Amino acid sequence: MYPFFETIRYKNGILENVSYHQARINRTLHALGGNTPIDLDKIQIEGGFEKDIVYKIKCLYNLEGAFHIEKEIYNKKIINTVSIHHAAQEEYHFKYTNRIWLNDALKKSRTDEIIIVQNNMIKDGNYANLVFFNGIEWHTPLHPLLLGTHRARLIDENKIIEKNITLSDLANYTSLKYVNAMMLWEESPEIEIREIVY
Repeated sequence: MYPFFETIRYKNGILENVSYHQARINRTLHALGGNTPIDLDKIQIEGGFEKDIVYKIKCLYNLEGAFHIEKEIYNKKIINTVSIHHAAQEEYHFKYTNRIWLNDALKKSRTDEIIIVQNNMIKDGNYANLVFFNGIEWHTPLHPLLLGTHRARLIDENKIIEKNITLSDLANYTSLKYVNAMMLWEESPEIEIREIVY
């Protein structure tokens, strides 16, 4: 019924980064023939919210303009272990609710997170985009599986730079971060490259 979704950070009455989420919804609808717009600014979020608590608002939607809102308190994912996952030609260009292959890849890894590699190119994590630090600059893969909203904002703010990154290029970096809509840049833990399980 709802093949697509957006996960939006909500705190103290504010839906954060809305323009980037709206842009991704618009791209999805345009690319796949959606004929009814979905305006995030007009969505009413009901229910009690505690002050200074971060909530995860999930907007599920379809190409006909129907949508459904879910909410829950956000609990930051703890990442202690990371491994490499070699994927075939699986795609995730749009934020589909069907994440079976991504979730299976993470489950099989037996680590907290993964680095997805396709044709020797670094792509993405299971639930977030990747950013790598070389001691001077932060680089993010030029062609991730999914164009993340927080990734887009960090690029616009000149905090990270798009770059093709191969598996062998990892040796040129010292650390990495996972970034997504729910975790602010300064909140994302920095993971040492030497800790990655190959």
